[in-house]
Amino acid sequence: MPNDTHDNLRRELEYRLRQQVLISELGLYALRNPDFDALLQEATRLTAEGLRTKFSKVLEFLPEEDQLLVRAGIGWAEGTVGAARISVDSKSPGGYALKTGRPVISNHLTKESRFRTPSLLAEHGVKRAINVIIPSGDSRPFGVLEVDSQIEGKFTEHDINFLQAMANVLGAALERCRVEATLETAVRDKDMLMREAHHRIKNSLSLVSSLINLQSRDIEEPKTRGYLVETSARVLMIARMHERLYQSSKADTVEFGGYLQELCHELLGTLGDEDTRPSLEIETAEIEIATEKAVSLALIVNELVTNAIKYARSGTDGGVVEVVSRRTGKDLLEVEVADNGVGLPNGFDPATSDGLGMKLVVALTSQLNGQLDIGRNARNGRGARFTLSVPL
Repeated sequence: MPNDTHDNLRRELEYRLRQQVLISELGLYALRNPDFDALLQEATRLTAEGLRTKFSKVLEFLPEEDQLLVRAGIGWAEGTVGAARISVDSKSPGGYALKTGRPVISNHLTKESRFRTPSLLAEHGVKRAINVIIPSGDSRPFGVLEVDSQIEGKFTEHDINFLQAMANVLGAALERCRVEATLETAVRDKDMLMREAHHRIKNSLSLVSSLINLQSRDIEEPKTRGYLVETSARVLMIARMHERLYQSSKADTVEFGGYLQELCHELLGTLGDEDTRPSLEIETAEIEIATEKAVSLALIVNELVTNAIKYARSGTDGGVVEVVSRRTGKDLLEVEVADNGVGLPNGFDPATSDGLGMKLVVALTSQLNGQLDIGRNARNGRGARFTLSVPL
């Protein structure tokens, strides 16, 4: 007799330890798998295994219909999951649990006085059932987690504890899914608003650029008219930057390599005719940059490339403008602009330059916590080279 008692205790301990392992397995599955339907199905498999039965199901509460839907399940006839419904009333085990908010153990369904046996259970020869509430983040529960058996036996309070732990894992996963869905909706709304803002800014800046252009036509003094034309071009460049941000699939970043390609070709097309403009060599890397840096960086590159195109030798003499962008290290963007023109004057310092464009480059570089290095074109030993380094 003592040996029998010892063996029974050992088997019971192994049984309960196995249930604890299954709770951990469901928790890990919930963390690794974002598919809530797959999680519900896995929960039915593990709870059936944990209580050594063939049948388990998740009953989702449908308040509009006042019914419980078999949302997931194992062991049931084909066509049951996703279709079968049970009325929410105190005359069914699931309805009784939902109405009372308490777990239900019925080890003798045919003798049960608290409720009737649902037709779904009767059709499958179920003799006993155990169920618990699946909580949710609001006051209304998600539904019921139920395990059923065709074999005579006895579910216990320990089994309730196991089943409730599994239901709590489902409730936590459900709340996580709801929070993630809310965040995704908020992000989509934010992206839509940001794109709309970029679109409106682009239209407004395009209008400003057109007005400046119109005003410049009435200016007879060439130098002043040139300033206005350059200002119009800068405003239009910013408008195009916002247009790219509007078209981007991401509201908080923009792919700078593709934009740099477009910017350089547009600038080349607007400066000089086809016979005299220099050739353009561009090598860009796909690099995402934050939108708050995009406009300032684009303005700097606009000035550097514009100057390079202006001062490169004529196309008939082999004038070339080189533009390279690359990532250096993990968090640094480097843009190099070079030409094979006459080069920079001796002692040239961007910080003391009289030109508005170079003043703008220096100010924006400082604003971006970047560095600007100048020198000769390394490829041919002449011409100008500007290398801009900016933290990403």
